[in-house]
Amino acid sequence: MYDALMKDVPYQSWAGYIDMVLGGQGKTVVDLACGTGNITHMLAEKGYDMIGIDKSVDMLSQAQAKGSGILFLCQDMRELDLYGTVDAVICTCDCLNYILDEAELEAVFKRIKMFLNPEGVFIFDMNSPYKYNEMLGKKSFAGEAEGESYIWHNDYDPETGINKYTVIFSPKEGIPFEEVHYQRSYPVEIIYSLLKKSGFYRIEMKDGYTDDTLGDTSQRVVFIARSL
Repeated sequence: MYDALMKDVPYQSWAGYIDMVLGGQGKTVVDLACGTGNITHMLAEKGYDMIGIDKSVDMLSQAQAKGSGILFLCQDMRELDLYGTVDAVICTCDCLNYILDEAELEAVFKRIKMFLNPEGVFIFDMNSPYKYNEMLGKKSFAGEAEGESYIWHNDYDPETGINKYTVIFSPKEGIPFEEVHYQRSYPVEIIYSLLKKSGFYRIEMKDGYTDDTLGDTSQRVVFIARSL
């Protein structure tokens, strides 16, 4: 159901922005938490040597079905283990908000840094505190596409920064089922500090996948960090 329900995500625009930042075909790029591989395949078509990594076997099977020639690995980002170094690591669609512990997030950053070449680039996005407070909060949403539908309930705790969201999926074939997800809101100052402590420099923060300056109402923060 994932691709049907995520069809409005501007993957092409995100991939174009990442391509602009990386600025060079032939580079080896890890797509961390690649999901069903949409951006992985788009960047491969632009000439990058892609490696897709996700902890979900089901997601990876969907990604592999979209084409061959890409190495897909089943790994948890907290246990990232590559066979060598790469030129860039990307992580899109607020997947790093799933890391709920600050020390654990720092460990993820350090692990990514370990596998980056000198002057390697780490590009990722995270949902902003503004989005959790003002856009999600304790609100509910519903959506439908291609006969698949969902109801999404948010339960955000501003004291802990944890957003628990319960999603009830109704597939066009089969019975409804429920998933519970947890994400954490991090102030950008904390993310910046963790990146610095992990050995990154020239850290930029953007409003989404644009060159716009980050503002108080930015919902998706894109970080671009270079490896020493």
